[in-house]
Formats: sequence, C-alpha cells, structure tokens
Amino acid sequence: MKKYFILGIALITILIASLLGYGVYLNERGENQITERMENLRIPLVGERAQVREISPITKMDLVNLYPVEMTDVVSLESGRITNVLVEKNSHVKTGDPLFTLVDEDIPLKIRQADSDILQAEAALIKAENSFHRYEQLREVEAVSMEKYDEAAANFKAAKARLENIRAQREQLAVRQSRLTVTSPIDGEVLMVYQQAGSYVKAGSVVALVGNFSTMYFTVPVEGRVANMMVPGRLADLYFLGGNAAQKSYGAEYAAGNQGRDEIFEARLVKVTPPLDEPASIRQVVWEVNNSAGILEPGVYTGARLKPRSQRRCLCVPVEAVTDYSRDEVAVLTPEGTLEYRQVKMGSSDGKYIEIVSGLSEGETIITSEVEGIKEGTPVDVTLEGDE
Repeated sequence: MKKYFILGIALITILIASLLGYGVYLNERGENQITERMENLRIPLVGERAQVREISPITKMDLVNLYPVEMTDVVSLESGRITNVLVEKNSHVKTGDPLFTLVDEDIPLKIRQADSDILQAEAALIKAENSFHRYEQLREVEAVSMEKYDEAAANFKAAKARLENIRAQREQLAVRQSRLTVTSPIDGEVLMVYQQAGSYVKAGSVVALVGNFSTMYFTVPVEGRVANMMVPGRLADLYFLGGNAAQKSYGAEYAAGNQGRDEIFEARLVKVTPPLDEPASIRQVVWEVNNSAGILEPGVYTGARLKPRSQRRCLCVPVEAVTDYSRDEVAVLTPEGTLEYRQVKMGSSDGKYIEIVSGLSEGETIITSEVEGIKEGTPVDVTLEGDE
C-alpha cells in the first residue's frame, strides 16, 4: 500500500513539473513572437514632400497702428466772438474753405482811423515834397542855405516814411480782419466742432478738428532677409478679423459702395527704412492704405492680416507638418524608414503652406498626420499626398 502511495506522489510530481515546464516554454515563445511582431510593425502615417512653391504669405499682425498724414486742429488766429458756424461735423472741406466767422469791433474802428491817418499823411507828404522841390531849385541858384535845403529834404523823407508806416499798419489791420474768417488748413473732413455761435474765443484757441482719412499709413518691423524681398510699389490686401475696422471714434462718414466689416483694403508698400543698400537686421516697412471707403480712422486695430497680391517662390511644407507651437520643428521620414524630429527655421505662411528657411531640403518627406506619442526612431509607413 505504501509503495503505491509513493508511486502516485511521484507521478503527480512529474506531471506538475511537466506542466510548469510547458508553461514556461509557451510564455517564452509568446514573448519572442510579440517582440518579433513589434520589430516588424510599421506605423501608418500620411506625408508630403517638401517642394518649392509659389505662395502669397499672409503677415499676421496682432496690433496695427493706423495714422493719417493730414489731421490737424483748426486754430483761431484772432480773438473775437463767433458769429457764424459755417460747417457741421462730417462736412467735406477744401483748403481755404471758411469754417467760422468772428467779430472784433475794434478792428473796423482802427481801420477807419488808419484810413483817415493815411489821407493826412498823403497831404503832409505832398506839402513836404513841394517844399523840398522849391528849396532844391533855390539851392541851384544859391538862393537858400544848405541848412534849409537839408531840412526840407529830411522833412520830405520823414513824410514818406510816416505814410508808409501808416499804410503798413492799415495792411496789418486788414490781415487781422481777414483772420476773423477761420478757414480750413487742409482738404478733408470736419471731425469735431468745438465751438458754437456766440462763443468768445481767444487767439490760439482750437475751434475744430479736420482730417483727411482717404489715405492711411502703418509700419511693420520685419527681418532684413524678408525686407530684401520687398519692393516699393508692391500691392497687398489688408483685412481685419472680427470686423473691428468698422468701429469709429470720430464718426467720419462712410463712402458709398463700402463693404463694412468685410471690406478688404488695398495697401501699397511705400518705403523701407533703413534703405536696402544699408546693412540692418531689422527694418521698418511703411504701407499706404486706400481708405476711400471711409471705414478706417486713426487708431490701433487688432487681428490685422496682410496678404500680398503677388506671389514668390520658396521651399514650403503644409502647415499640418508643424509639430509644435513654437513653429520650429517638423517630423521627417529618414532613408531608413524611421521617424525623425527635425529642427527647422520657418518663415511666413499663406495659411495652407509655410516657408522653410533652413533645416530641410527639397524632396524630403515630411509627416503631415498626427505624430503625438510616436517616439523618434520608430519605423513608419508613409503614404504620400500632394505630389506634383
């Protein structure tokens, strides 16, 4: 009985050992198969080749300060009481157009007094001139002394000088009288009227604001490399996100045919400073904006976009290829078929493609599909799109 018991225990032990050994074998074999399959696994991705393309890169400006060349205060050059306001806000005026009339009662009185003084001075001059000529004739025959002759000559000159002085005063009064009509110093639109009829103003007081907003300007700082490609006269489309271009501060009138918040403004490059023939890493580019629609006014605008109407050729990749917020990295397919993260220097973008300044060569395959979580060196299988 004892013999059979020991034999049973031995058989059970052998069976357990066999099962354990077989389990270890299966586990090892499974791990090897998994490893082999993982080594042969290639993640499917989508890509595109870096190519030289023609793009119209869009310049994004978070803030742009628009300013007019002509915007000025209208100043009264004389003191007086306003009798008439000849314009209203939003009136269109030209240089020299009357805006206000003033009255200063002292000036007409002084002008009449000057006219009377002129008549007296003219009479005194005639008398002094006749006396001088008489003494001049007497002097020729030595019938009068040199002292009397010199005195007559001096009186004649003094009478002429007095008449000229009074006439100059009369002209000055006439100028002052003309200044009682306050005129526009520039062509433009009356933006503000600060004074009303009946108000008394002193010389130097601001009575209105006139501006010409038909043409506006703004400046953009750019790298020297980019500025070298900018030529004065180049045209671009300027537009604003969110429609804040239609918000007015001065309330200037809109012109007929405007598109309101959807208006696209024609911008023309007018100047690059410093000039391109002078070395500089950063330059200021001055743009002129056609505001004939009357939508824009001076001020700071947000969400501005500038899109050139002409295209330029450069090495580009789709914007989907950008892998980070700093826009300096793309994922590239290596010759070995693995994934590589490449540091590059990017330029401007047209919204669909982005310029590659350095770090990438034409014809290299870049990944445009999502690569988050994929480690560098991972084997990938890339399907190309967009080949031309």
